[in-house]
Amino acid sequence: MAEEGGRGERIYTLSTSGELEPMTEQRFDTEAALQRLITQHPELLAGEQISPHDPPRWILVRREKGIADSPDAALARWAVDHLLIDQHAVPTLVEVKRGDSRELRRTVVGQMLEYAAHAWRTWSTDDLRGLVGRQAEEQETTAQELLAELLDEEDPDADAFWDDVATHLAAKRLRLLFVADEIPDELARVVEFLNEQMPNIEVLAVEIKQFRGETDQVLVPRVIGALAAGPKTARSRGGSGAKLTRESFLASFNDDLVRSAAAQLLETAEGHGAVIRPRAKGMSIRVPCNLWPRKVTIAWLYFDPDIEHWWVTRDFTFGTAVGQRVYREHGLDERLRARLDAWASAFADEAFAEPIAGRGIVGCAIKHADAAANIEVIASRLAAVIDDLRGL
Repeated sequence: MAEEGGRGERIYTLSTSGELEPMTEQRFDTEAALQRLITQHPELLAGEQISPHDPPRWILVRREKGIADSPDAALARWAVDHLLIDQHAVPTLVEVKRGDSRELRRTVVGQMLEYAAHAWRTWSTDDLRGLVGRQAEEQETTAQELLAELLDEEDPDADAFWDDVATHLAAKRLRLLFVADEIPDELARVVEFLNEQMPNIEVLAVEIKQFRGETDQVLVPRVIGALAAGPKTARSRGGSGAKLTRESFLASFNDDLVRSAAAQLLETAEGHGAVIRPRAKGMSIRVPCNLWPRKVTIAWLYFDPDIEHWWVTRDFTFGTAVGQRVYREHGLDERLRARLDAWASAFADEAFAEPIAGRGIVGCAIKHADAAANIEVIASRLAAVIDDLRGL
């Protein structure tokens, strides 16, 4: 036991025979003991207290996840105790301390902010996805099954989920959790202040008290710093934490002409056999193709203007992600590669389009107003490439 005689607070269990058994609060023996519990039971982070109407659930990406100080660094400079991802694809950094740790009162906040400041720009979703695959192997299951359990879907779209993770990282949309068996008042006040002042980052403390009796152990989590309006990270996915729908996507446009252009693009895509997939703040257009085992993404439509989302995509982006790891590792039929290369440059000569390239994405971004003004040309080319890909 962590401290002889425990600490002052007690709770009691009442047996079926009417006998009371006192249980005394005790610290965890080590930080590692509390870390192991969170690894095995992330539900101890009390998602129902963070958001009662939409409690976050998590999968473990990695314990002691390394963080480099630059995207090109060969080695990690720091490591966060746990990296989790919730069902809304929000990365959650967890730092664990014992309540009597000096760091919990002095340095842990700066340490966590330093982690967050570097994690969003140095972590690759390809790497994170691979780490979840390794976790699945250790649990003798598959990454798809872990994702199905997390999302409560029979056949989740893993590509769309990891696209959303990338979007959240690019937007610096994270959750930071300080976890201890006792949260000091100084840390609680800082957490509440940061959570109120940081629009994209949710900052919370989770106090997990341990009570022991003669035979049993009871764990009591309490979340500190949650906002009455609900988690910011959930609200960022379209308003309420619910999955974005066609209706909510179109309703998010303030300009009638732009809304009409977005609707025409969706109708054109579906009318020619493409699939519309909700994303954080937008929709992607995917095309089934016999030369590739998955649907091929050819467009990304976002309702908030001039904001970079997944890698370099923004506004209405038309192009290809053939530089992403999944394409590099499995290879592309040359006919499909030629079609996608041509599509990536389909608008390159147009004055209303801006060529973009980065992180494996190549194509053109078109601002909302320009898309509305040139919607017939854009919709016609979109229909043509869908027909072409489906005919391969």
